[in-house]
Amino acid sequence: MIKAVLFYLIPVFFLFICHNELPGSIRESVRHSFVIQENPSDKSLLLNGRIWHNQYSKVTGDQFFLGNIFFKGSVTFDGRKFDDLDLKFDIYNDELILSIESYPVIMVNKEMVDSFSLVVGNRIIHIINAGSDTSNVVSGYVNVLYNGPSSLYAKYTKKIQPLGDDGKYDLFVEEHLVYLRKGSEMVRVDGKRKLFNLLDDKKKEVREYLKSNRLKVRQKDPGTFIPLLEYYDSLRK
Repeated sequence: MIKAVLFYLIPVFFLFICHNELPGSIRESVRHSFVIQENPSDKSLLLNGRIWHNQYSKVTGDQFFLGNIFFKGSVTFDGRKFDDLDLKFDIYNDELILSIESYPVIMVNKEMVDSFSLVVGNRIIHIINAGSDTSNVVSGYVNVLYNGPSSLYAKYTKKIQPLGDDGKYDLFVEEHLVYLRKGSEMVRVDGKRKLFNLLDDKKKEVREYLKSNRLKVRQKDPGTFIPLLEYYDSLRK
């Protein structure tokens, strides 16, 4: 057993030294060469995180996106994609929860997650990791609602609304923020007026399209923005 452990640790130790000694571009080549040698079907590689415990059993509701159930999905982890996983998305703590048979339920190491997807009925919900820099317009896990020449994102969160002593009657309340990327600029969209202002170069055409197709744009349902953005992008081609 000790020999087997040393067999895997010695190459890792060697690569760690190389990583700190070599120039940046070469370090990347070394790192990805090592990644290719790993078996992407070994889901235990994802167990690079903390054991999960539910700390909010007294709060009414739950901290998860779309409910307290595991959804089938996939995770792109340090450049490698893993399919057929059981996942929950904790939007109170902005953490991805993973359950693998015979292992404890864990919070996946966020620094290693590039993106993940959840299969919800006939929909696939795609979440990207926008990074940890809170000085950016958006950070953490963000839902990609539409990805074209312009892109639409939603940041889902939950807060705890205190309603009683000792947390017994507290309530989870869900909120979301919507962001539009137009060119290289990312802007928060806090209402229909702001959306139209961002699309002002085609404002007349966009308004006529909404009217003729009897479409409604609702801030509470950012998915209603998608047909409008698809049409807007088609005008710019």
